[in-house]
Amino acid sequence: MTEQTPAPAPTPQATPVAGPLTVREISADEAVETLLELGGSFLQTPAWGRAKAGWRRTHLGWFDASGARVGAGLVLSRTIPRLSRSYAYLPEGPGLPWDVVATDPAAWLDPLVAWARANKAFALRLGYPVVSRIWDREPVKKQVVDNGLLSFTSLPTAVDNPAARTLEAWLDRNHWLPLGADGVAVGQPRLLCIVDLRGRSDAELLKGMNQQWRRNVKKAEKAGVQVRAVGPEGLDTFHALYVESAERDNFLPRPKAYFDVMARSFASDGSDGSDGPVSARFYEAHVDGDVLASALMIRFGRTFSYLYGGSTERNRDARASNALQWQAMRDAAAAGCEAYDFRGFNTSLGATSPLTGLLLFKLGAGADVVEMVGERELVISRFWHLAFEKAMAARIAINKRRKAARASGDAADI
Repeated sequence: MTEQTPAPAPTPQATPVAGPLTVREISADEAVETLLELGGSFLQTPAWGRAKAGWRRTHLGWFDASGARVGAGLVLSRTIPRLSRSYAYLPEGPGLPWDVVATDPAAWLDPLVAWARANKAFALRLGYPVVSRIWDREPVKKQVVDNGLLSFTSLPTAVDNPAARTLEAWLDRNHWLPLGADGVAVGQPRLLCIVDLRGRSDAELLKGMNQQWRRNVKKAEKAGVQVRAVGPEGLDTFHALYVESAERDNFLPRPKAYFDVMARSFASDGSDGSDGPVSARFYEAHVDGDVLASALMIRFGRTFSYLYGGSTERNRDARASNALQWQAMRDAAAAGCEAYDFRGFNTSLGATSPLTGLLLFKLGAGADVVEMVGERELVISRFWHLAFEKAMAARIAINKRRKAARASGDAADI
C-alpha cells in the first residue's frame, strides 16, 4: 500500500447536521461555494453544465433545519421530445458530507427524490462519489501483464470502506440499480487511477513512480522537452494529436466541436488566465516549439484531473507524454491539490488492447486504483422510462444511418 490512502475528492471531516433536510434551487455561485467546501467534483460545476449541450441544468442546495446550506449538486435534465417528463442526472455528485450521508442515506436522498418527482423526472441517476475499495498498484500491474483486466476486481484490496458497504446496502434495498459492472464504461467511470499528493515533495512523487517512468522523465529532460499550459487557443493542436492517437490505438475520437464547447465553457470560469474556481488548460509538451504531446487538464478545488490526451509518433524517444504528466503533477501539488486524478479505465478490456498500455502508464506514474460506489439509477415512472429508452434508441439508430450515409457519400435520403 502507498504511504497514504489516495483520495479522489478529499473532504474535510463532516459533522452531523440538524434535520430534517430540504432541497431547493440555488444560484450557480452558491453551488460552487458549497462544492469547494465539501470537495465536490468538477462535473458538478456550472462550467460542466454549460459544456453539456442539450441538457437543462439546475443547481440544488441541501439545507438543514437551521437554514444552513450543507450540500449542493448540479442536475442535468434531458426531456422526452414534445413532453414535459425528464431524465435527471447528477454526475459524480451531489457534493455532500458523504461520511454523514452513509449513516442515514434516506435523510439526504429522499428530499432529492421528492424534488425530482415534483419536477416530473421519470428517473434519477447519481454518480455516488464515495470510495468503495482501493487496490495497490503493484498487484494490479502484475494482473494486467499476466492476465489482462477481466479478473482484476477479484484481487485482494488494500482498503475496503465499510461506509460504502452500508450505503450500497441501503441503495439496493431502495431500488437504486447499479449501472455497468466491474468498471464497464457507463457514464462516468467507477474505477479511477489516483496519485495522492498530500504532503509529498517533488522528490517523493518521483520516488513513487516506477523505474521506467523515472528513466523516461530523465530522457525528456535530456531531449530538451519543455511543457507549457495554454488556454482555448491550444484546441487545434490538441485535437490533431488526439486524433492521431485514436488512429494509432484504434478508438473512435470525439469531434473537435466537443472540446471546443468544453474549452469555451470553462473559459468563463478562469481558463482565460484569471483565478476562477475552475481552471481548464491544455498542457503541451514540445521540443523547440514542435508539440509532441497535448492533454486537457481541469483543476477544481483540491483535485487536479487529466481528461484527454494525444501524442505523435514524431520524436517518440523524447518521452514527451511523461514530461507532460510530470509537470502537471508538480503544478497540481504546487497549487495545493491533494489528488491527481488520471480518471478511469474499463476492466472489460482485453490484455492486448492498446488502452491496457494506458492503464500501465498511469500506474507507473504512481497511481493506485480507487473504486467508487459509482452510478446508480432510480426509476420513478417505468412507463415514461420505457418511452425515453425507445426515443433514445430511435435517435441512436438515426445517427448510425446518418454516419453510414456520410461514409458512403450519399445522405440524400436521411
